[in-house]
Amino acid sequence: MQGERNSNGRIGRGASRCVLAACSLVATAPALASTQAGTTIANTATLTVAGDGSGAAQAIPSNTVTLKAAELLNVTIAADRPTIATRGTETVAVGFVVTNTGNGQEDYALAVTSGTAPVTVDRLAIDRDRDGAYSAAVDTPLAPGAALSLAPGETVRVFVLVDGSQVGTALEVRAGVTARTGSGAPATAFPGAGDGGSDAIVGATGATASATTQLVPTGGLPSLVKTQSVFAPDGSQRAIPGAIVTYRLVAGFVGATRGVVIDDPIPAGTLYVPGSLRLDEATLSDASDGDAGTATAAAIRVALGDMPGAGTRTIQFSVKIQ
Repeated sequence: MQGERNSNGRIGRGASRCVLAACSLVATAPALASTQAGTTIANTATLTVAGDGSGAAQAIPSNTVTLKAAELLNVTIAADRPTIATRGTETVAVGFVVTNTGNGQEDYALAVTSGTAPVTVDRLAIDRDRDGAYSAAVDTPLAPGAALSLAPGETVRVFVLVDGSQVGTALEVRAGVTARTGSGAPATAFPGAGDGGSDAIVGATGATASATTQLVPTGGLPSLVKTQSVFAPDGSQRAIPGAIVTYRLVAGFVGATRGVVIDDPIPAGTLYVPGSLRLDEATLSDASDGDAGTATAAAIRVALGDMPGAGTRTIQFSVKIQ
């Protein structure tokens, strides 16, 4: 869908929505690596004829051919580490990082949902002082429905502001971002819809992305929240043969917990991807050895042992659809 550009600010009005909560945005400098969309690329050749002894060589130019660099529509979003919230807190900020990995200025629609319990919508705000924390005195709220406008290569941190007083159990928070110019299968074209009247072409990400994280309140029982993402051989997110499904398990602990073990069977119709088992930022070996994890064709197991206090641990592994 073609979106309106905001010529005097990074955040423009659009058709985005925040179903669960609100989002605040803090920008970092763009890191442009490719030709910017809309750039005119012109080329002229020259034919040179040598003189016959009585005259100088003559240069004869060709006609000039031009084209406009197309806008590649690409975006990524990644979740910050799960957030621990104190019960009764008025506002809790849950973080996501959005990057325009395309080569043009693009407006993005944001959608935030919860896979568990509903939470009242709060508001949109920009983290104007870029300190990573929401401050009502500094971070001016935006009206709901604002679009996120990013320059090529630009990254922003998006905070989902959740009403902490309503969070009684672990809450799954999912944020999605979609290019307003258009999205779909890679190579889908939107003629004339890109920067400077160039064509807009959907990139490998499909011009849409999503990420999931957890909000874990202190007090109560431990929690385990599981999410999945799919990457197919054709670049789509369809569950077709050959597609890789990555599972992410976040265990939340509200206090000291003894003897924690997490087991997960490999689903029927899939094969475990060797070497894909991870705990937090570390890769675990598949063998039963000195680290916390083991993986077989039937299941994965991660023995976390004793947890000294409140916190989260994240386990990830992948399977391939047969």
